[in-house]
Amino acid sequence: MTDEDLEVRSCAELSAGEEIEAWHRGRLAHRGTVASTLEEIDLLWIIDARTGARRLLDLEQLSVRRIPVVKPAPAVGKLKPAAAAKRKPAAAVGNLKPAAVAKHQPAAVKPKPAASLRQVTFIEPR
Repeated sequence: MTDEDLEVRSCAELSAGEEIEAWHRGRLAHRGTVASTLEEIDLLWIIDARTGARRLLDLEQLSVRRIPVVKPAPAVGKLKPAAAAKRKPAAAVGNLKPAAVAKHQPAAVKPKPAASLRQVTFIEPR
């Protein structure tokens, strides 16, 4: 895509779910996902990527550009058929979860919640 394809001139060009950047005086002001648009008055709502908050942007005040979608790179170092056959299945390694088997680490143990306030440690600021 060229720079001209990425530039947004009207809210009619945008649809919900698109990733955009909003620039003001040559500086990045906002970045996020389009939530909805008001095409008649060139306003759009985004979900800000930095804060997660909704923001109302005005196309007359900002320069808006689409963020090009980048495809992920192909995987590196695929298993050879002989190596894949040597791997033990998850069931043969006891009661470990498959993700833990792949990392050769025991599954994480969740701490139990406190039964009373006596078990909770309070730290006071200095």
